[in-house]
Amino acid sequence: MYTPQQPGQSSLRRTLEPEPMDDESEVQEYQQMDHEGVNGAFVDDLIGGGTVGPKVVDLGCGTAAIPVLLCQRLSEIEVLGVDCSVEMLEAARIEIELGSVTGRVFLEHADCKKLDGFQDDTADTVISNTMLHHVAEPERVIAQAIRILAPGGRLFLRDLARPASAADVEGLVNLHAAGESDYGRQLLRQSLHAALTVDEAVDILADFGVPSEAVRMTSDRHWTIDWIKTN
Repeated sequence: MYTPQQPGQSSLRRTLEPEPMDDESEVQEYQQMDHEGVNGAFVDDLIGGGTVGPKVVDLGCGTAAIPVLLCQRLSEIEVLGVDCSVEMLEAARIEIELGSVTGRVFLEHADCKKLDGFQDDTADTVISNTMLHHVAEPERVIAQAIRILAPGGRLFLRDLARPASAADVEGLVNLHAAGESDYGRQLLRQSLHAALTVDEAVDILADFGVPSEAVRMTSDRHWTIDWIKTN
């Protein structure tokens, strides 16, 4: 099995990618990729790690796969999915209907770096899955997530971890995207290059009073923040 170096020790420079995926063909390509295992693991870990909801906000919800799955698993919650891509949200509306969670998953077109229309301290749980690497300044998203999270609420963010070298990136692409199209393989490759390391995530979170132990590697290519806001 391929084992990458600890991403916190990465010497690979972060290379940014475009933030929104707002082209219909790109969204269709994205939907054809196999996200079932990753999404299932996210929901399993979220539910298994503590209290969820009842008011959940998903930042960068994409096609709403995780809000749909979460509402199917937990009957007492509602999820507001936020995304800056109109095309993603159009696809999400279809997924919500197909998933029979209409009236429990709601969608908002907004920039997760601003969230001007969102009140402070209103969400019981704020989640995000593999969105932060799309953002040049992820601390702006984290600041908004913490701002809208109520005291006692739970922050659960997961993202890719930038490997130590280009060779490690290719190893992960070959391992996890072997069956994907050229587009899918390139998407993962670009995302790994754009991701933060654990150390970088820890440094950003320290400015918001989040302790380093709240951030840890949770797979060979993901780190996760799981933290309770105290005030």
